[in-house]
Amino acid sequence: MSRDPKDLIAPTPRERELMMLIARGLQNKNIAYELKISENTVRAHIGNIMRKYRLQNRTQVAMIFALHTAPPSLRRDLVSGGDYATTTTTPAQAVAQATRVPTAPD
Repeated sequence: MSRDPKDLIAPTPRERELMMLIARGLQNKNIAYELKISENTVRAHIGNIMRKYRLQNRTQVAMIFALHTAPPSLRRDLVSGGDYATTTTTPAQAVAQATRVPTAPD
């Protein structure tokens, strides 16, 4: 199976900064204050991060941040669910699998 190039892209230093503040639970106005940028710029950065990693909400952004900053051994455990024999999963795929919500049949 071919990997999506976006799954291999590491966050930029500014994206990591934003992701860390989101993971800390800060609101956009507080992130803007911390980074000395406007709220509109914060929203633009968050939108770019969400598109880049195909995320749907801030919780997923925080999870991706945690996976990117975790030590490699812990990251491997988080992504594989502790089973070392499983195939390699990217952080974005791990988030997508962990956040699936069952829906009612049609």
